[in-house]
Amino acid sequence: MRCLAGVAPPAAAARHDRSQSTSTSTPRRVFVPSQGRGESPHSRIVLAHGGGGHAFDRLVKDQGGVYDAPDYDEHERALDQFWLARGVREEAYRARLVAQGYASDEENTSRDQSKHRENASSIAELYKDPDRLAAALLHVQALFPGTNVAEMCWKEPKVLLEDPARLAKSAVTLRFALPNSDVLKIVSGEPKLLLADNALLAVAAARALQREFPKIDVSAVADVEPSLLTQECDVLGRLERLKRQEKKGDGFKNKSLSVFVTGAAGSKNATLFAKVFLEATNGGAEMHESEGGWG
Repeated sequence: MRCLAGVAPPAAAARHDRSQSTSTSTPRRVFVPSQGRGESPHSRIVLAHGGGGHAFDRLVKDQGGVYDAPDYDEHERALDQFWLARGVREEAYRARLVAQGYASDEENTSRDQSKHRENASSIAELYKDPDRLAAALLHVQALFPGTNVAEMCWKEPKVLLEDPARLAKSAVTLRFALPNSDVLKIVSGEPKLLLADNALLAVAAARALQREFPKIDVSAVADVEPSLLTQECDVLGRLERLKRQEKKGDGFKNKSLSVFVTGAAGSKNATLFAKVFLEATNGGAEMHESEGGWG
């Protein structure tokens, strides 16, 4: 049974202390030496690298209060309470959100330079200002009633930086392409689909899947595994690998996938298709499961 918020038994507190030193799931505070004469040593929060997605979500829920809370200062505690008041109940998720306001350029721009540095700076400025955050959340919430926009933010912080008109356009694009889908559920699971041209790329992926597997309901597949529509999943690249397999043999080499071509028993099972497709087309690439995927 989980402990009540703010109340932890001694055994749990001891586990918290042990886990904090090894956990990479949450942002943590590190000591930064003084940079010059007269400057006092200080500490700051950094974003932990790695981890996330469906497995991380399951781990946090299973472990409950095992992870120790970050050592926040007064402003960071206020931000933590800000996100808690908006429905982000998992401590590790709130820690990620708080850390967005204190991430350095280096941590956010490891893959590149000026554009990423500008985005990192904008994210940090927004995510450390509760007033701006509240206003931005209201704008996005108005577009997606019934969803917890605050939960979307720890998955994709840039959602709050996007022009609301562009967010709305992306949602409409997905709605027309997937008329039988729960688009609110899809963007809650994969909010990155709302950014830039990702919705158009998602539409291309959905149409390609429907062409290759006419017996499946792509809308149903998107509902159970929205990560299939993301650029990172690369459905078009996966389908190309399947075509190369076909050229080496007679039809689909993977018998499990052939079910969804012939319409045999099980071909209408959206969850089964998503799982089999990801496994059969992995090809050495990383499998992608979204927070809204199968459990």
